Amino acid sequence: MCMVELVVTDIMSKASDHRAHVLLLSEKQGLRKIIVALGFLEAQSIAFALRDIKTDRPLTHDLFGGITSAFGIVLQYVLINNISDGTFCSQLCYVKDDEEHFIDSRTSDAIAIALRSGAPIFIDDELLSRMCIRDEQNGAFSIPITAADEATLRVAIENAVKVENYELAHKLKEEIEARHAAQNSACCNNTDTNK
Repeated sequence: MCMVELVVTDIMSKASDHRAHVLLLSEKQGLRKIIVALGFLEAQSIAFALRDIKTDRPLTHDLFGGITSAFGIVLQYVLINNISDGTFCSQLCYVKDDEEHFIDSRTSDAIAIALRSGAPIFIDDELLSRMCIRDEQNGAFSIPITAADEATLRVAIENAVKVENYELAHKLKEEIEARHAAQNSACCNNTDTNK
């Protein structure tokens, strides 16, 4: 697997919901970018880390970093390694006694922890190529349909139908159906292995 380092570029509010935020990550040695959806608390935690704002009491991500540090566990890096239903999945790579351990994490939590420890953030190169956004005019950007969550896809279908872009509406519907088929297949496989 070829890994590409990312840097945090910006945190923005979603136009449709100011309580929801997106994090913009840019390729350190290139032009590709991805966006990661964030809730308010994760956005706040990341913003505090970026601006080096200290709170009276530790936030959850500060606490986590304090615990791992106290027990000699070092965060080597974060790896964004997958996407599922428009949500990026990540792993934290920790080292304890010269042994690597990988822990699954929400990407927003992984980034908040990495920023506090100074650990680099990486993404699989193929995933970055597949999910990178394209800059449009006036500060807007477009994302691949595979990077959008189902609610966003359903709104996009409604908008496509309103402007009679039935080809786009069909593609978006196919994406939703493919996700449901994959989820049903995963459920069936999990059920079979538990027998």
